[in-house]
Amino acid sequence: MTIVRIDPDERWSEAVIHNNVIYYTSVPTDLVADAYAQTKSALMEIDAILARVNSDKNQILDVTIFLVDKADFSAMNKAWDEWVVKGQAPVRCTVQSGLMNERYKVEIKIVAAVKTA
Repeated sequence: MTIVRIDPDERWSEAVIHNNVIYYTSVPTDLVADAYAQTKSALMEIDAILARVNSDKNQILDVTIFLVDKADFSAMNKAWDEWVVKGQAPVRCTVQSGLMNERYKVEIKIVAAVKTA
């Protein structure tokens, strides 16, 4: 049973793979943007890490979205609906949460399958 840590640091790893399942938490790179743009940014980061480990958004099994402000739910959903593959949507939960970086409006945690050859 192998655990692969992607870009491990002292405090966390960028992602972790175990039993062909990737665990990853995405944050937006543009922290001055509104919730729509921050969600799009975080989703692009998900696309990038999944491509890096031989996966894609069709392989996502579970998503938890953390929103600071419930008023941003519609903006987040707009970005999500533009990104998610219709008919391939994962299980999803959205919660209101205070995030540790006060500039974050959204943070997205995923669990996805890695494609096997």
